[in-house]
Amino acid sequence: MADSPDGQQLLTALTTEHFTLQGARAQTLAESSSRATVYVGAVSSSLIALGFIGQVSDIGTPFRVFALIVLPTLYGLGIVTHIRLVECGVEDVMYGMAINRIRGYYRELAGDQARLFLLGGHDDARGVFENAGVPATRRPQIFSFASVVAAINGVVGGSAVGIAVAAAFSPPLGVTATAGGVAGAVSIVVSLRVAAWILARRVPADAPLYPSSPVGKGAPKD
Repeated sequence: MADSPDGQQLLTALTTEHFTLQGARAQTLAESSSRATVYVGAVSSSLIALGFIGQVSDIGTPFRVFALIVLPTLYGLGIVTHIRLVECGVEDVMYGMAINRIRGYYRELAGDQARLFLLGGHDDARGVFENAGVPATRRPQIFSFASVVAAINGVVGGSAVGIAVAAAFSPPLGVTATAGGVAGAVSIVVSLRVAAWILARRVPADAPLYPSSPVGKGAPKD
């Protein structure tokens, strides 16, 4: 293998890789959207079914049995969906870092004309978020597809716990609501922590070729 590859061949290979990564990134975003849509659709249809059962059984035993079958099933679906959405987020960051690395090389080739590139070429997570218009210091998880699913799933899980407590002990409404609320809050917090753990372990930590400037050191220099 030659030590110095042909410049034109290298540029052609990088251009091809760039388009391949763009396509893979679009597919990842499409998967995230479709999975979230499937989950929300399942929750919506289940709530409609619960409404019909409640009207027929007057919130009696049939309603509780149906709810305690459907809601835990939905909760399990929500857990799987949430984890996969977090994984899709990791894939998106990885593809973005790879694209930025290629863009960084393009900017090197452009020399003084690199100012014509609107997006930066920093091949680290911060550079990816900056190109997306997200705060550079840390990407807020609460605005992601995964966090939306985690919040809805917390409500689903809390509702199942509340109905189970009411069916088992027949406590006052306040106790039932508190039990459900606490369970839902715990579910959301745990889901967000799991998401942070997955991101911390799976986002590549390799030294970037075109790193962003340290936070607080002024605008990044390309």
